[in-house]
This record gives sequence, C-alpha cells and structure tokens, in this order.
Amino acid sequence: MKLAVVGNPIEHSKSPIIFQFLFDTLKFNASYEKILLNTADEIPNLFEMGYTAINITAPFKQSILPFLDKLSDDANKIGSVNTVVFKEGKLLGFNTDYLGVLHALEENGNDLSLKKCLVLGAGGAARAAIFGLKKRNVRIQIYNRSEDKAKDLAEEFDVNFIKVKDLQNTVTEADILIDTLPANIQLLKLEDLHSGLTILDASYPHSVYEGSNIRQLIGGEHWLLHQAIPAFELFTGIKLSKNDYNQEVLLDLLIKS
Repeated sequence: MKLAVVGNPIEHSKSPIIFQFLFDTLKFNASYEKILLNTADEIPNLFEMGYTAINITAPFKQSILPFLDKLSDDANKIGSVNTVVFKEGKLLGFNTDYLGVLHALEENGNDLSLKKCLVLGAGGAARAAIFGLKKRNVRIQIYNRSEDKAKDLAEEFDVNFIKVKDLQNTVTEADILIDTLPANIQLLKLEDLHSGLTILDASYPHSVYEGSNIRQLIGGEHWLLHQAIPAFELFTGIKLSKNDYNQEVLLDLLIKS
C-alpha cells in the first residue's frame, strides 16, 4: 500500500512519523511519504502512479474538491478535505481535521460545552474547527485578516465574526483560542493573553505563543496526531483503539522530532 501526504510547503510535515510508527507497531506493510505539489490538479495523477490514499494539507484542502467523485457527509458540510481514498475507481474525500481539533482539546482536559472560542483564520482548517466545535455547543467567533472571508464563513456556519477593533476584547473574554493561521504569523501580543486562556495552535514544531502566561498551549502535533488516527482507519480499514498503540510514546516522538 502506497500512501502519502501532499501540500506546499510539505518538508515540515511530521505525518510520516505517525504512520511509520503505526505500521511498525501493527506490522502493517505500507509506505508513506511527503510529496510537494504546486497545484491541486496534480493530485489525481498520484493515484495513477499507484497511490491508494493520501492526506491533503495546505493549500489544497478546498482546491481539491472539484477533482473528487464523492464527499463524506462531514467533508461536504465542512467544505474541505484532508483525506482522499481511491476505491473502486473513484476518488472519495473525507475530513478528519475536526476530530483532530476535538480530541486534541478534550484529551488535554478541556470540557468544551458552552465555552467561548475564538477561531483565527478562514481556510480549510478553520472550517473543520468550527464544524467540530459546533458539535460541542461552543460559542464561536471568527477573526480573519480578510474581513469579507470571515463574514462569509460566519454566515455559512451560523456563527459570529469580529472586526479588528474588537479582537483584543474578544481574546480577553475567550476561554479557548484556535489559531489556524500559517506558521509564524502573530496577530496577538503575548502580554495581551490572559492566564485562563487555552490555545490550540495548528502550527508546529514551533508556536508564536510559546512563552506566554496562559493556562495551556496545545501544539499542532496534538491536532496532527488526532486527525491522523481516523485517517489511518480510512486508509487501511483497521479500527484502532488506544490498546493497539502507545499514544503517549507516539506523541512524545512527534514533539521531539
């Protein structure tokens, strides 16, 4: 079985570490590699080259949609895809990103119900985060540097968006901040973050929030791991339980690599 993750950039991706760990643990015969692409229309060619399934990362999570034959219900509602499986001659699109968000937060001790959450960004990862949070009755607000994109996304998911003049007040009132912006983009000063705030940052291996005096910083490796497990199940048909692999060891390996 040939698997891969595609994106641009892609060199930073730690997805191969996760999948190789699972292959080794389960003694499963498969390969998983990183592939740099320029455009989404190159992705279908990979399946002609023998790949059976791929993970999709930025910037292709939405631009891949026209090339797929069918979307799962979740992927259709989210409007972005991070997992594609080639089955019976069809390209099937799925989204496991929202599970990555929920499990990264909840397995780090966060009860999400009725919490106030600010989502930074309006791309595919933000869409998945909003979709997942709505399943937990989280009160969501969106901020994006392009106000029009934030407004459109807020209307689509029936949540609120904020303008730049309200950003600091919203952060002050938030319980949770989810940052889906590209790596190294920092919109908030560390000294403006309050001590009760939990931040889930999609970026890794470094976060612009390192050194802040907040309640909890959850790095992107957590999100990456928790979206990869259901993707592995879609790829292989193997349903994993926590008894099948050592999640603590794998997460430690991810963070230290």
